[in-house]
Amino acid sequence: MKRNTFPLKEHLKSKKTIEKLYAEGTSVTAYPLRAVFIQQNREEQDVAASVLISVAKKRFRHAVDRNLVKRRIREAYRTSKHPLTEVLENNDKRIAVAILYIDTRHNSTAFIKRKMEKLLEGILAKLALQ
Repeated sequence: MKRNTFPLKEHLKSKKTIEKLYAEGTSVTAYPLRAVFIQQNREEQDVAASVLISVAKKRFRHAVDRNLVKRRIREAYRTSKHPLTEVLENNDKRIAVAILYIDTRHNSTAFIKRKMEKLLEGILAKLALQ
């Protein structure tokens, strides 16, 4: 059984990759989540999917609220990522993903988890790897 972790090596931190992601990326939406992703070369990345999680200051003025939403998104990704990473590893693919929260209201952890699963399925469908 795989462990539900989200280690630092899976966090997307490269400024160059993030700029390329927003300039050339493909998007998928499962409201209130939106994902922008690009495929990468095997040499650029050693993990199947590197992820960036973003909650806009425009939507939540207080840092406490933004951090709460980001924690919920991280938890949902951490527990739902295995089908995505397994398919990517089996097909020897690498992707960079930015997950954006586009709602102005708080949602429950269970709701965000359901939407995260739908979002990851949408990414797989757009990659056509299933």
